[in-house]
Amino acid sequence: MKRSYRRGFTLVELMVVIGILGLLVGILAVAVIPKLAQASAKLEIKQVGDLMQAIQQIPIDNKKKKSLTEAALKDAKGQKFYEQAIKKKLLDSEVVNKLVSLNSKVDSKAGTDWIESGEMPANSCSYTSPKGSELLAVLNSKGANKTVVLTFNSANWNNYDNEGMIVYWSDSDAAQYMLADEAQSAWNIDQETFKNNPKDILGNKKPFNKTFE
Repeated sequence: MKRSYRRGFTLVELMVVIGILGLLVGILAVAVIPKLAQASAKLEIKQVGDLMQAIQQIPIDNKKKKSLTEAALKDAKGQKFYEQAIKKKLLDSEVVNKLVSLNSKVDSKAGTDWIESGEMPANSCSYTSPKGSELLAVLNSKGANKTVVLTFNSANWNNYDNEGMIVYWSDSDAAQYMLADEAQSAWNIDQETFKNNPKDILGNKKPFNKTFE
């Protein structure tokens, strides 16, 4: 009786197959990853818009507006501003879920357990804010006096290298991205500082001088 044998793959054949698969994965990554980053960047625009909309509602309520002058809020900025604004119900608790950048490598959503009795956990906010005492003036800045209300904090400054820096202007209806060359030509911020030294910009250099970490 004649036996039939099935020949397996040789080591060389396996290496060729693995090489081809690796090449295909590489090609797919080059094509897909930038598209995913672009999609995330567009969703970030919406998230920042939602956050800005919530902040813009504060002055409409006189009781909330008055709270901005209280000790806990008047000097609060960045994460502390959001923490106090949520605790004092100037912002709804659902805002907690909009404080972390969709592409953040350092932050995570805090949930709401801390609101009644504690502080917002560290690394729960990816964005800047004006000081509480300056919020109304910043929101009302128009034209030549316009300023950035919201942007990324320094830990998230380069979340979207190819898109630039997300900004929400005081006289704008939507967030947008600012590139380094625009920052230099329009605001005289040198490109090296813009890309690598956000701490020298936030709260210091126009148009970022009224928004803080």
